[in-house]
Amino acid sequence: MSVSKAASIEHTPGVLLEQYIAGAAAQMNPIPMDSEQGKQMYKALAQHVWRERQRPVVASDVRDLWERIDSMKRGATVSYAIDGIHFWAADFVNSLCTGAVEVDGECGQRLAAWLDDWPNVCVLGHSGRGKSSTINRLFGVRVAETSHHESCTSSVTDYRLVTGSFLNRPTGITLWDVPGYGDERLPFEHYVQLYKRLARKCDVVVFMLDNEWGAHLDLKMFRKLKDRVRGLTKKLVVTINKADLFYPHDWNDEKNTPSNKMLSSIQRRIDAAATRLELKDSSRIVAISAMKDWNVYGLVTAMVDAAGESKGSKMLRAIRRNGEGSEELLEGDEDAVE
Repeated sequence: MSVSKAASIEHTPGVLLEQYIAGAAAQMNPIPMDSEQGKQMYKALAQHVWRERQRPVVASDVRDLWERIDSMKRGATVSYAIDGIHFWAADFVNSLCTGAVEVDGECGQRLAAWLDDWPNVCVLGHSGRGKSSTINRLFGVRVAETSHHESCTSSVTDYRLVTGSFLNRPTGITLWDVPGYGDERLPFEHYVQLYKRLARKCDVVVFMLDNEWGAHLDLKMFRKLKDRVRGLTKKLVVTINKADLFYPHDWNDEKNTPSNKMLSSIQRRIDAAATRLELKDSSRIVAISAMKDWNVYGLVTAMVDAAGESKGSKMLRAIRRNGEGSEELLEGDEDAVE
C-alpha cells in the first residue's frame, strides 16, 4: 500500500524551490524566464522568501538562486564581483507572484542566457608565473590576491565579472583562476586532469610562461594538454610574463618599455617557445609585464582572436579599456571577490 506524503510538507514553496533548482542544474541549457518552468521556479522563490523571511525578494536572493544552480552545474563555488544587475530581476520575481507581469521573448531570455553566454577564460601555468597579477591587469579589478614571494591560488576560483551592459543585457566574462602546478604536495597528474577539464570547457586558454628558460614542467604539461584536449591550439594563447626581468635589465621607466636589447631577448624567448611547444603561429605567443602593465593590450588582442568571432566580441566588451582602471567598482565591497 502506497503512503502519500502530507501536502503541507511536499508542496511547501521551499521544497518546490529545491526541486526546481535541481531540475535547472540538471539541464545543459538555461531555463528561459518566460517558460512555464522558469515562472514556476521564480514564483516558488518569491513565495519561499515571503514565508520564511516575511519580505519580498531582493537582489541577493536572485543572485543566490543563480549561484546555487551554477554551482551544482560546475561543481565549484562561484564568486560574484558585482551584483547590481540583479535588482531589476528581483522586481520581476515579485511581480510574477501577483501575476501582474507579461514577459516577451526577449525579456524572458535575458536573464536565462547571460550565465552560459559569456566567454569562459582559464589562466594556466606553473606556480609563481604571475597568473593572478595578469588577471588583475586584464580586468582592472583586484579579483585575485597576489604575492611576490609565494603562490597564492590554492583552489579553483570562478569569477563572474559584470562589467557593463550592451543592448540592455549585462556584459561580462567568466574567469577561472586555478592553482599552479609545481606544488609537491599534489601529484603532477592531478594538475593535468584539472587543467584538461578546464581547457575543454573554456573558450580561451591562457598558458603562462615567464623569463625562465629551463622550465621542463611547462613543456611536459603543455604536451599532455595538447594530446588530450582536441582543438586546443585554436583557443590557445601563450603568455610570457615578467618581460621587465629579461637581459640586460635596462627597462626604460620613463617610457615604460623595454630597451632594444631587452626586446631582442624577449623575441628570442618567443621564438624558442614557439619551437619547443611546436606552435606554427607565433602571433599567439605574447610577451607582457603584468607588474609594469606593458603590452597587456597585445594579450587582449590575442585572446579576442582565440575566442572566435562571437565570443571574441563579447570578450572585448568585457575587458577593461586600455588605461581605464576599475578599482572603484569594488570600493567598500572587497569581500565580494575573495
